[in-house]
Amino acid sequence: MAVEIKSGTSSDLLTIDAVSKALRVTNYDSNGQERLFHPLPVTIATSAVTQVDNDVIDAIDVGEYKWVSLQLSGTFVADVQFQGSNDNGTFYNVIVQDPGLLLEPYRTLITGPGLVKIPVLYKYLRARVTSYTSGTVEGIAFGYKESNDTGQISSTGAITGSVSVTNLPAVQTVDGTITVSNIPATQAVSGSVTIVGNTSLSPFYAIGTTGTNETGVSSVPSVLRSIVFTNLAATPRHLKLYDDSAIPVAGVGFPVIVCSMAAAGTLAFPLPVEGFPFANGIGFTMVLGAANNSTSPATTQPDFTVSMIYSS
Repeated sequence: MAVEIKSGTSSDLLTIDAVSKALRVTNYDSNGQERLFHPLPVTIATSAVTQVDNDVIDAIDVGEYKWVSLQLSGTFVADVQFQGSNDNGTFYNVIVQDPGLLLEPYRTLITGPGLVKIPVLYKYLRARVTSYTSGTVEGIAFGYKESNDTGQISSTGAITGSVSVTNLPAVQTVDGTITVSNIPATQAVSGSVTIVGNTSLSPFYAIGTTGTNETGVSSVPSVLRSIVFTNLAATPRHLKLYDDSAIPVAGVGFPVIVCSMAAAGTLAFPLPVEGFPFANGIGFTMVLGAANNSTSPATTQPDFTVSMIYSS
C-alpha cells in the first residue's frame, strides 16, 4: 500500500532524498507562519539524599544537552556541589547560575532550596551532597537540547562593552579600601560640631627647693600650652618634663622635653601653636645634670621657678 503526502493545497508531492532516504518537513502555525521546532525538555532522574557523598543527580552523560536546570526542595541543612567530568572518573567543581540573583549569580554550591541553571561544558554531570547535617535533599531536573534564548547567560565568560545596572540599593556595602582623590581642601560642615576634650586652660606655678623636685602637674592626658623656666642659681639647671600620669622619678625613664638654662637666666620654651600633647599626663624633675639618668639634686633654695599653662 502506498501513501501520497501532498504539500498543503497544491498538487506537490512529498519527496524522499534518494541518497539519505530522509524527508524534509517545515513546521507552520495555524496562520501559515513558519516556526522552528522546539524539542521539549528531557526529565533527568534525581534521588532524595539523606547522607553525605550521595548524589541528587547521579553522574549522567549530558553531551546531548545545551544546559540543565535543577530545582532543589525539601527541608535540609546541607551543601550541594555541582561537578563536571569528561571521563566520568575525576570530577571537578563547576559554576552554575542562580536565575534569581542579578549582581552575583554564579556559585559552585547551594545550601538550601532553590533553582539553578547549569551550562553544559563537559561530558558528565553530577550534583553531590558534600556536606550534610540533617533533613532530606530532593530535586527535579530537566535537560535542554537547544540553546538558551531567554536572555540569561548560558555559559560563563568575559563581558565586553557597557553594562547598565539600574536597581542598585541606595547604600552599598564596600569590602576593601576606597581611595578618594578629589576631596576639596576645605569641607563644609552641616550640623553641630563637637570638640572632644576640655579646652579650659589650667595654670601651674612652682618654686624649686633642694633635691630633685619630682613633681606631678597633671595625671590625665593634657596639652602643654606654654612654659617659662627661671634659673635662680649660680650654675646651670635642667628642667625635665615627662609624659606620665604618675609623679616622675629623677633618672628613670626618658623626658620628652628638657629645658636647660644657664646661671641666673629665664627661658620661655617655644611650643607649637596647637600646644605640645602629653598622652598620659605631665610631670617634671629638676636636676643639675643634663643626662637622662642624672639624679644630681639642687642644693640651694629657692633654686628655680617654673610657670606652665596646660589644658586637659
